[in-house]
Amino acid sequence: MGKRRRRERRAERAAHVAERAQSAEAPKRADKSEERRRAKYAEDRKRLERRRTIAGLLALIPLAAWAAQLPFGPLDFLGVPPRDGWLLVWAALFGSFLGITIRLVLERRRFERGAANGRPA
Repeated sequence: MGKRRRRERRAERAAHVAERAQSAEAPKRADKSEERRRAKYAEDRKRLERRRTIAGLLALIPLAAWAAQLPFGPLDFLGVPPRDGWLLVWAALFGSFLGITIRLVLERRRFERGAANGRPA
């Protein structure tokens, strides 16, 4: 009465093991994809921060040259006065610095919004 055949128990066990493997695999896969998303975000952010630092440091050179009122400028061959030339170069570099800063802020918001929604950004 209480004893069942081995093949009957085996079928139930196989179904139970398969069901359990499916339920256990889905969260692991989600955790791995979330980890990959976080790692990619951190790597991209680090790369952008490094680029922003370099742009910021380079922007100091033309600003210092402009402040020192150097008698020559980077755009002398175009007939642009030296002070205006240094300001133009500084504006280009500073614009790059601001653009990267804005990009960092927007990507952080998009990343956080994706994490809050539980889906990739």
